[in-house]
This record gives sequence, C-alpha cells and structure tokens, in this order.
Amino acid sequence: MGLRSWPRAYRAAAALIRRDGFEMVHVLDRRLAPVGAMLRRRRAVPATLTLTAEALRRRGPRAALERRSFAVFDEAFVSDDAMPAIDDRATIGVPIYAMPSAARELPMPSPRDVARVLGALRGLEPEQPLVGVPWPNNVADFRWFRDIVMPNLGAKPSFLLFGVASRRELRMLMGVAGARVDVRAVAGPITAGLIAAAARMVDVFAVPAPTRSPAAPRGELLMALTVSGVPVVTDAASFDCVPAHETSGLMIDPGDERGFVAALDGVLRLPPVQRHLLGEEVARSTLREWPLRPVTEAYAARFASLLGRPVIPQELRVA
Repeated sequence: MGLRSWPRAYRAAAALIRRDGFEMVHVLDRRLAPVGAMLRRRRAVPATLTLTAEALRRRGPRAALERRSFAVFDEAFVSDDAMPAIDDRATIGVPIYAMPSAARELPMPSPRDVARVLGALRGLEPEQPLVGVPWPNNVADFRWFRDIVMPNLGAKPSFLLFGVASRRELRMLMGVAGARVDVRAVAGPITAGLIAAAARMVDVFAVPAPTRSPAAPRGELLMALTVSGVPVVTDAASFDCVPAHETSGLMIDPGDERGFVAALDGVLRLPPVQRHLLGEEVARSTLREWPLRPVTEAYAARFASLLGRPVIPQELRVA
C-alpha cells in the first residue's frame, strides 16, 4: 500500500462515516495509520490502532512517517508478546493499552500466495520431505541453520524459505558455504496468508532462532505457525510465551544444536498421518491455551470507554 493510496482510502472512509454515522475508527494495518490520523483530525471521531511487533520494529522513511501519525490516535493496542518490541513508550507518542496474547486461526491463503509457493516448488518430487523456514531478521540465525542444521539432517529434505528479504543475499549465503541442499525461496513479507499457503505444502516448520537478539522471532510469528496444522520445531528462547513441549510444538533448549537436529529429523521420519495428527494437536493446543475471547472482550471494553459508554461488569448489573 503506497503513499498514493492514502487519499483514496481517506475519501472512502470519510464517505462511510458520513453515510452510516460511524462513531470511531480502528486501524488494524499500520500502513493505514496516516489515514486514521487524518480521519481523527478532520472528522473528530475517536481513533485507535493495533500495533504488531513487526510494525513497532520497522525502520526507514515510510515507517517514520507512519510513526509520526501515531501521536494523533487516542490509544494504541499492543499484545503482550509484542511489548518487548517497544524500545521507549515515549517514542510511540500515544497511550498504550496492553492486550492479552491470543492465537487466531489462519485465513484461507489467497490464490496469489498459493501461486507464489507453488512457483517456488516447481520441479520438486511429491514424496520429497519439505521443511518450511521463515526467514529470520537476524542473518546470523540463518547462518547457524545453514551450517548446523541443513547438512546434518538424515532425512535430506528440501527447504522452503519464505519471507526472504533478498534472493541475491540468499544465493550468496548459500554459495559461500558451498551448501549442497535444495533450497527454494519466496520473497516478500511474511503474512498470515503466506504462512497458510506454505503450511499446505511443507511437512514441518523449523524456526532458526538460536539467539535472543532483538531481531529474533517473537510469539507473534511463532503463534501463527503453531495454528497452521503443521508441526513446529524451534528453541524455547524464541517464544516470549513458551508453550508446552510436544503440545504446542517441539521446544528445544537454547543452544542444544544436536537436540534441534534430532527433533527435526524425528518429525520428518514420522509417517505422514502421524505427522499430520501432531500438527493438528499443536494447533488445537495453541488455540485452547491462547483463546481469542479475552482479547475481543478487552477491545469491546476499551472502545466503549472511549465512546463514553463503559461496560458494566455482569456481576455489578442489577437483575
């Protein structure tokens, strides 16, 4: 979504407010924060936004422009697992309301996402094991995965790397190491739709995150992976909220390189039906452990408060 689309989005939203009399605006996509800010200024309606860890970590001219618009909003909602991404609350410029973490079911992948994944897998034999790997923000984490995990897997799988920032960088990283493995790549940001598309093709997700750097994956991405219906192997330090081992994924102790390789190999050697059942159990457990209802109730209470209609708790209501 580029700068040129903001005026069009503003006009469409303003028309809806005039026609239907909407009382407030909530922005779910940080790319639309400037549009929400314009509506707040010009239409005098309360405006709130949800900030993800990815939105909070973004840098660059576009991100700076988006951040400047945050101060116009009445309140920002940040989930517990994204709070570590806030370096300084003062830099956000808007009151922050911490929301409980929650798992959400993945959407159906778009035809475009499916086509991108299928294009990357062109020529792959159907019976060839396939490991899905989200591209880490920290390149050192990928080097660790390349040098420690890839060459030591007995199952000799292919790898689908998605969210790759630069195909050229990937080719260079693989070429320098002389790695003799089959690596496929899907470039672009990691979205829920892309995860859903990849989940339909891979046998297991492996998350290379041996470090605890600020760029390491957080619960937001990993929670999306665990509800995909595919088993997930990662190190426990990757999670801000650590699920139970073998229930919400295979949690490996940080630094246990042999354990990571053995766990990934073990999942790949499972019969397909057993692997599928493990993935389904991982998804059910995650959705049960991190329910969405408390989040929706918290949103409803905050929205009502901003509109001057606070929600009265059930136990305080007169029968």
